[in-house]
Amino acid sequence: MRSLEEAIHDLRNALGAGLCYIEGPIQDPEPGWMAHKLGSRGSCTLQVAAMNALGTNLELFEYAGAEQRSWTATAGEAGTFFLLLRTPRLERIVSRLFTENAVVRPVEDPVPGYEVILPSGIHLAIQHSTPGGGQAEQLVGAVCLNRYDYQGAVSGLESTFGLRQAGAVAAFGASGVLLTSDYGAQLAVLHAHSPSPRPANSDLGGHHVAFHADDVDASAEALHPVGGYVPRGDAETITDGPIAGDRWVYLDSPFGLQLELINMPDGQLPYEAAADVRRGPIAAGVFV
Repeated sequence: MRSLEEAIHDLRNALGAGLCYIEGPIQDPEPGWMAHKLGSRGSCTLQVAAMNALGTNLELFEYAGAEQRSWTATAGEAGTFFLLLRTPRLERIVSRLFTENAVVRPVEDPVPGYEVILPSGIHLAIQHSTPGGGQAEQLVGAVCLNRYDYQGAVSGLESTFGLRQAGAVAAFGASGVLLTSDYGAQLAVLHAHSPSPRPANSDLGGHHVAFHADDVDASAEALHPVGGYVPRGDAETITDGPIAGDRWVYLDSPFGLQLELINMPDGQLPYEAAADVRRGPIAAGVFV
C-alpha cells in the first residue's frame, strides 16, 4: 500500500467503508521474523488498517523499510488483486470518483461498467448489479492467477476449503469464477493473460486471503495430509493492541496464493469498546 491514510480515504469515498482500527506500527520482534511469518522482503515495520466495506472485512497493509521490488503489472494480470463492486447505484458512485482524481474508464465488454484506479493505487471494477442477484450491492475481492495456478486454485478452494462456484465473473481483461460458501465473503478467482510474478506481501500490490478457523492450530494440522499447504511457522496469538486475542498463521498454498487461517474473537476485542465501526461478523464475511 503506497499510503495507508490515502487508501483509507479512497475506500471511504468510493465504497462508504468505515475504519474499524489501526494496528501498529509493528516491528520485527527478532531479525527475520516478518520475512518468515508474513513473507516480507527483509526487516521492516508495518501498520494495518481494518475497514468494513459493505459488510466485507478488508485489511490494508503499509510496510516501511522493506525492500520493495518495482511492480508494474496492471490489474487483470497474473499476480494482481482488485476489488469488484456490483451495484445498482453505479453512476452515482462514479460521479463522486471523478471529483477525487480517480482514473475512471468506461467499459462495455464483457460486462458494462467502469474500471477505476483510485489515487492510492487500489484498482476497483464497478459493474451493474445482476438482475435477481439477491443483493442490492456486493463487494468481492478478486485475485488473478496464471493459467497453471488458476485451475489448481479453483479446485483446491472447492475441495479443501468447501467453496463452490456461484457464476462467472470478468473484469480488467481477466475472466473466471465467483466462489462462495454458506459463510464468509465471496471470492473471485480469475484466469489472467500474462505470467507476471506474484508480489511479496511487502511489495506494492501484495495480498493474501484469510479464512476464519474455529481452531487455527487444528485447521493448519488438517491441511498437512492435503499437501502443498505450508504454514509460515507456528500459529501465534496477539497479546496486546486493538485485536489482542487474535490467533493466526499464514500459509503458502500449492497454487501460489498466500493464505491465512485466523480466529478473531469478535465481541471480545479491545478496539470494540470505543469503535464507531466494527468488523463484519464472521458469518457475514472475512476477506483480506
